[in-house]
Amino acid sequence: PIYIPNPTWGNHIAIFNNCGMDVRRYRYYNSKTNRLDYDGLIEDLKEAPEGSVILLHACAHNPTGCDPTMEQWKDISDLIKSKKHHC
Repeated sequence: PIYIPNPTWGNHIAIFNNCGMDVRRYRYYNSKTNRLDYDGLIEDLKEAPEGSVILLHACAHNPTGCDPTMEQWKDISDLIKSKKHHC
């Protein structure tokens, strides 16, 4: 499967569906706090099957503009490597 952030660009879902990929979502943004849903993101990536494809927005996440801190990026990177995910 490919995991895309929730929310993401509207065309991402159509592009990956049209490629025949199994599109799934991971939590990214908490609209109540107007911040990154870091705990939800980590939980969802941990639960993704080993070797999943993970779509990341490297900076200026569209449409939220919320980005992980450098420390959070390190944690996300370590988790992705430990689960043998692909980005």
